Amino acid sequence: MKLFFISIIASIIVAAINIRPIENSNPVHKIINDTTMVNDTFKKPTVVLETVFVNPMTVLFISDTAADMNSISKIFANDYGELFTFINQSGLKPMKVMAFYLSYENPLTLEAAVEIDKLPATLTGRIKSKIVEGGNAVVGHYTGPYEEMEMPYKTIIQWVKDNNKQAKGLPFEVYLNSPDTVKDKYDLKTDIYQLLQ
Repeated sequence: MKLFFISIIASIIVAAINIRPIENSNPVHKIINDTTMVNDTFKKPTVVLETVFVNPMTVLFISDTAADMNSISKIFANDYGELFTFINQSGLKPMKVMAFYLSYENPLTLEAAVEIDKLPATLTGRIKSKIVEGGNAVVGHYTGPYEEMEMPYKTIIQWVKDNNKQAKGLPFEVYLNSPDTVKDKYDLKTDIYQLLQ
């Protein structure tokens, strides 16, 4: 059963991101930088910043806590398994696979989430829904291991500061692939969005 959920999640994670360029930017969005991060391995994590416009999203989520970063994979396996079972049974179309971190201190407080095409008539169990407000955002297209995610977050925070912008709410992560579908953790792809005032 676990393999079934993993295969579903893996096939959904590669869903296209529904974004459009900020007005007056070029047709392929505005690339801000292309930074290669330093690491002592042959492959290095990278982050490319881009300004985008994010459309509002309808999201199903499960609120959860994890003792620390080492326990997140088990938490996500359970939460996404429950979400995708409900989505499939309800005839909904899943889109982005996401996570919202409400606290970075141990124990971590988080929301495992999946964007869907429409709200269902009813919700069951631990599943809740919300609308994520859209708007202008900076996104860090990160390629690399999850354990080095602090670096793209710092890059985004520095860009917001350097460009006299204000963050609107907490950032969120969108997973474009998963450890179950790639052989090398340096091939993991995550988009980190920070909405702007």
